Amino acid sequence: MASKRFVDSNRDNAGDFNGESAVTQSCEPCMKTNISKTATVFCKDCDEYLCDTCKNPHTVYKPGQHNIVNSQGSKSSSVILDMKGMDKCHEHAREIEFFCQDHSKLCCLSCVLIHRKCDQLDEIAKVSRQTRPELQALKHSLIKLQSEADDFLADCKQSETGLNESIAKISSEVDTMKDRIIKLFEEAKQKLISEAKQFKIADVKRIRNKRDASLKVKEELNKVLSMCCVVLDSGTPSQQYIYSELMKEKRKTIESAMDDQRKIKFLSTMTVSFPKQVTSLLEMGSNSIKLNCVGNKTVDTSPISLSSQSKPVTLKLLVSVDLPKTGDDKEKPFLSGLDFLPDGRLVAVDNFNMKCIILNERLQRLGTPYKFKSIPQSVVCVSHDTLCVTGGGGYKTVCLLSVSTDNTITLTRKINTTSLFISICCMSPSHMVVSTHYDPRPVRMISVDGVETDFDHILTFPKKTYQGDESACTYVQSKNTLVLTDQLAHTVFMYDTVNGTSRAVTNENIQEPRGACPGPGDTVLVCSKDKHSIVHLTIHGTILGTYPLDMKFPYIICVSKDSTRLAVSNCAEGVKKLHLYKISPAMS
Repeated sequence: MASKRFVDSNRDNAGDFNGESAVTQSCEPCMKTNISKTATVFCKDCDEYLCDTCKNPHTVYKPGQHNIVNSQGSKSSSVILDMKGMDKCHEHAREIEFFCQDHSKLCCLSCVLIHRKCDQLDEIAKVSRQTRPELQALKHSLIKLQSEADDFLADCKQSETGLNESIAKISSEVDTMKDRIIKLFEEAKQKLISEAKQFKIADVKRIRNKRDASLKVKEELNKVLSMCCVVLDSGTPSQQYIYSELMKEKRKTIESAMDDQRKIKFLSTMTVSFPKQVTSLLEMGSNSIKLNCVGNKTVDTSPISLSSQSKPVTLKLLVSVDLPKTGDDKEKPFLSGLDFLPDGRLVAVDNFNMKCIILNERLQRLGTPYKFKSIPQSVVCVSHDTLCVTGGGGYKTVCLLSVSTDNTITLTRKINTTSLFISICCMSPSHMVVSTHYDPRPVRMISVDGVETDFDHILTFPKKTYQGDESACTYVQSKNTLVLTDQLAHTVFMYDTVNGTSRAVTNENIQEPRGACPGPGDTVLVCSKDKHSIVHLTIHGTILGTYPLDMKFPYIICVSKDSTRLAVSNCAEGVKKLHLYKISPAMS
């Protein structure tokens, strides 16, 4: 058991100091060999007191630089140290003189009475000589922690400064990009206007030439017609016969001139088309710019890179749902129109129950469907929150609907039209392309302001009037390509609306084509109704692939704005379905 001789070892050195300690500094190397020798010098680099004997070996054999200074006294160095009450027992307010190893507790004379039975009770005055190396190690570790804390503070300050600078830099970069885009659009606009003016000059010249030629023909006709009337009224039979024979040749000449004039066509209107990259930017709205946080590795999960080239793809079925009658439905749903909102929600038009429905990625209904007053036909998303629906609210109409983030659908405008429209798709941010029925013009254009125009001056369509759902259209904006399906002719027509050229695509895999939509990489996807499949085509008519479906008679199709999802519904009697597929690049 440790010695319990209760001696106040500090009292002999305390003198008249109140609450202070007088300490004689001893040579530390000597203390390690249990020799008590007064230190005469101090090494600042090693933080060590030395006697004269130990000074020279210390500087010679111990590595490092040694800044040796005289101790504060040759025989004794008294340091007055205020322990701030740490050398007092908190319980008894007496000086601490012992340490109980059993309880790891500093003790005063009063505490010792409680710990007298402990196995190891050390008198601090006897064991303290061995403490200095531990205290020095503790000091160095505290200095290291202090330095690390300083690094933490500097890092915090640097990070905060970096965030402030990043925000300023982000704002500057966005402004720079905005200015570049505005400049680019201004340059594109000037180029476009210049081209339009040049085209106008050339066309005006042709118009005036035709007008002058037509005036001459008309003058000639006036003369001939005037003479013809006189001969009929006053001429003898012989004169009438002679004039009649002469006028046969004259009429041929006039008719030939008229035929030449009929062949000359003019562009009465000009429109502008925007590439898919621009319209996609508008559809994305405020989500068009992504924040990249380097520390957290937040990245822009861009669409898969399918938009640059026309390549085959693979379809993976994600969700399949049957379309039973639910709620207030009078009939089993028939989805005659589909399109994706930019945020990924799916919009569906229920033709039989006259509704517009919002669906999530699991094809579950969101919010309350919008109820039309009459049969809707097709739907297209023209901006991040605006839909155009043909037929809704009146047969010869196009309804503009607004969709909120909480899936509330509101009618914002109703446009009365002169034709009966079926399918609808975007041609530009302000113009749609629509297919008709019971109209000799199978495809027409309509603006968001309700202005209707025709393609007749640049395109030649099949000379037939489609009835019901015998045809549908779509438009590949980046390639200015109009697509028209002819169900009964088993043909897909593709028209270059800039050059006025066209091609008819027929194939054994294209049987009763119905709905069509732009696909990844400036391609076209078409429902082959009687083959129960989807056909993937380039705009030049090359078939990239066919995809059999687990549904009969696919009817309508659409692809998400990022080209990663495809939705398709069918028109089979009694077994109507809706499928959602993932689009991926086909492996080489």
